[in-house]
Amino acid sequence: MTDTEPIRVLHVDSDDDLLEVVAAHLEFEAPALDVEGVTDPETALDRIDDGSIDCVVSDYRPTGIDGLDLLERVRERDPGMPFVLYTSHGSEEIASEAISAGVTEYMQKETGTDQYAVLANTIANAVEHARTEAALEESEQRYRTLVEQSHDGIFIYQHGTFEFVNERLCEITGYAESELLGMDVFELIHPEDRDRVRRISQKRQSGDGYPSRYEARVVTADGETRALSLNVHSITYDGEPAEMGSVRDITDRYRSDERLEEFASVVAHDLRNPLNVLAGRLDLARETGDDVHFDAIERSIDTMEVLLEDMRDLARAGLPVRDPAVVDVADTARAGRESVDAELDLTLADGLPTVEADGDRLEDVFTECFENVAVHTDGESVRVEPADGGFAIEDDGPGIPEGERGRVFEAGYTTDPDRTGFGLAIVEWIGDAHGWSVTAEASSSGGTRIVVTDVE
Repeated sequence: MTDTEPIRVLHVDSDDDLLEVVAAHLEFEAPALDVEGVTDPETALDRIDDGSIDCVVSDYRPTGIDGLDLLERVRERDPGMPFVLYTSHGSEEIASEAISAGVTEYMQKETGTDQYAVLANTIANAVEHARTEAALEESEQRYRTLVEQSHDGIFIYQHGTFEFVNERLCEITGYAESELLGMDVFELIHPEDRDRVRRISQKRQSGDGYPSRYEARVVTADGETRALSLNVHSITYDGEPAEMGSVRDITDRYRSDERLEEFASVVAHDLRNPLNVLAGRLDLARETGDDVHFDAIERSIDTMEVLLEDMRDLARAGLPVRDPAVVDVADTARAGRESVDAELDLTLADGLPTVEADGDRLEDVFTECFENVAVHTDGESVRVEPADGGFAIEDDGPGIPEGERGRVFEAGYTTDPDRTGFGLAIVEWIGDAHGWSVTAEASSSGGTRIVVTDVE
């Protein structure tokens, strides 16, 4: 380092002649040294304030100030600045005092020129050490900043408990850092995934080459289940084996996969009947030539067209929301009502919020809810009103039996054989795409109240 990177040395001493001699010898012994001599400690402090000094070499008694007082003032400006006390006022007492004060090195002035090689080497070593410490601190700070600002949760666990967690992991799990540190890792893992994750961890620690990437579910502090993608490796931490990993929240993708599976199941189930009718009626038409079979074929085609149209709406409902905008709930509810070709009175309560949403899909929420009232019930009116954390749609129909309220959001669930049963499933899928919660409960009049919450 010293052969290529200059070391700027400030030498403070009351003797001008000595300053010249020391500078000449130090620069001869180590060409990387650039030595500047000053007799005034205040001037020295000004030079340090300029930020261009790497090391201070000072006599014990420079003009107007004690060398250790100068050290203290230098440390106030730069705690890591190497400071070499180079003095002819040597004694064990001064040496002890200097070390206690935090001097980097202590050297006594001697006669002859051999001392300058030692002093040059002392300065170079002190500066190299200080630069290494500063670089290490900067590197650690950069690493910590990277870890703390990472979009992924990052952790270290050892002997079954967390030893380090970053802020993102706290956000994902809902636990504070103080709660996670020392927690049994498997307390977080969903009970159905614990044995599998434990086996993965044991195989990795035993060196069996088990894949480091896998997926598992966790249960958050508020009891929510979230799906995570984990990438975990064995490391040494504080001299002992440990595991370091990163986790990414893939709950949305996990739910999308579940939705896709549900969607495929509904498609296969609901298209099977009209396809069977088509195939059967077509065979009968070929055999008998009776036109009545063509009427049944036409009805089956109409059924399939309705199914495919509703399935398109259902698939669109679950797409991620890419560009939300500020949407007025009252205005969107009015637009949803205009899309329903049925007699239905709409009342809008005061205080309906504006929300960040895909406006077209929020309109679909109201359209599906209103159509559900108009088509499936004897209800004649709906009311949209504010709810805690969102809004609610309330009707005056016969309501949904308590035991059926959870099922009404299942794709394909319907009590009307002429309907696909996708309406309220579309409402829930749109809610999920926005991160909202959608539930069904009884209204004040005994009808149905669809409540949309967690709305921002």
